[in-house]
Amino acid sequence: MNITFVNTPLQDYGNVEKREYYTTPPLGLGYLATIAQNQGCNVNLIDAEAQGMSPDEIVEKTKALQPDVVGMNLTAPTLELSKGLIQRLKQETGATMLTGGPDATIRPGFVLNYVPEIDLLVRGEGERTLEQLIKSGFNPDGINGISFRRNGEVVHNAPSELITDLDSLPFIDRRFFANDPYREDGHLKSVIIGSRGCPYTCTFCAAPLTSGKRIRTRSVENIVDEVEELNAQGVNSFHFIDNDFIYNKKRVLSFADELEKRGLNVNWRALGRVDVISRFGKEFLERIKQAGCYQLVFGIESGSQRVLDLMKKGTTPEQARDAVKLCRDAGIKTKAFYMFGFPTETAQEMDQTLRHAKELNTDVACFLLVKAYPGTEMYRQLAQQYGEERLEGYSHLQSEVDLPRGNFDKYHIRNTSPISTLSNKQLVGMLRKAYKMYYPDGSRR
Repeated sequence: MNITFVNTPLQDYGNVEKREYYTTPPLGLGYLATIAQNQGCNVNLIDAEAQGMSPDEIVEKTKALQPDVVGMNLTAPTLELSKGLIQRLKQETGATMLTGGPDATIRPGFVLNYVPEIDLLVRGEGERTLEQLIKSGFNPDGINGISFRRNGEVVHNAPSELITDLDSLPFIDRRFFANDPYREDGHLKSVIIGSRGCPYTCTFCAAPLTSGKRIRTRSVENIVDEVEELNAQGVNSFHFIDNDFIYNKKRVLSFADELEKRGLNVNWRALGRVDVISRFGKEFLERIKQAGCYQLVFGIESGSQRVLDLMKKGTTPEQARDAVKLCRDAGIKTKAFYMFGFPTETAQEMDQTLRHAKELNTDVACFLLVKAYPGTEMYRQLAQQYGEERLEGYSHLQSEVDLPRGNFDKYHIRNTSPISTLSNKQLVGMLRKAYKMYYPDGSRR
């Protein structure tokens, strides 16, 4: 059986030029491709975002592979582009169209009705579901986590259970990826995820809905096994993209010990929360620095406590100051994300965020406009106020914001209809002001 997975690009690169930036490889599709390969299928993965492919190029390359099944991940900002691709691929290849991902999980009925060419839709984690589909010849009967149409009616099979033993998953065959490993700052880098799930309640994020509210972890030994395997292939730097890699002090210290026990002289960075880092303190940071941690990434979001409370972030500006200072004292670089345009946020509060960012002076800063994604608490609140149709459109800001050279373009997507009390023109002006303040010469630090 021939299976081709397609990672939909963020934009139609037949109409706009893709700027040079690194984008995270599609780990979810990588796991699925590896599992299908292990099941004896002939598998290809087209990472159209990494390669900047146009819809025409995607269709032609997929057709040439003669797939029996085409699998595609769906997200809200790329749903319209994915819809066009699915329609064309169904017509020109006749393959079974299989979809999954955040948008498929959050609103399966809407997606199936909006894109009737979809044959099978996977809700939630897809690894075990795909194994069962391959064994059944892609007959969905009795397979949990599948939605499909029967006699014109949408059918939702019982939900599938989240995978509790993440160590049972295979290591991804990195040959499927177009941009992993990648080279940056003299290091050959790769991306790993060591856990799934998020217990926090940020109103702008759908992660607890798509991956569960309980953090499920791979064992430290299993993670380091993968690090060791990739290191043997020349990779010496790793980016952990867990929602929160630094959530458990004992676990992270055990990870540091295991790296040193095996003599792995590697560098790594991870996402963390400022409240957690400020609580773990100086000795913890010095220890993970010794074990190769070179950068921590924080979602600081705002300098206004009122806005942080509205988004249910659970942090304070003071904790952000403490965390960044502790990292700086330990010799660990920092990267921060900030948001503009949260509902009811004022221009004065956005200026407060700018002053906060300038004061913290992290090594890298990314400034974003708030987006209302389906499945989030913020989306539900705004849909009640304005109607869902106001929230469905997305556009990109590359042509509107003077971005510094570097890895920033991929972040700048917005809802086409304002969800802020400020106009889109004012919000874009705020982004320009932020980047000009932080990168005055137009280049990354």
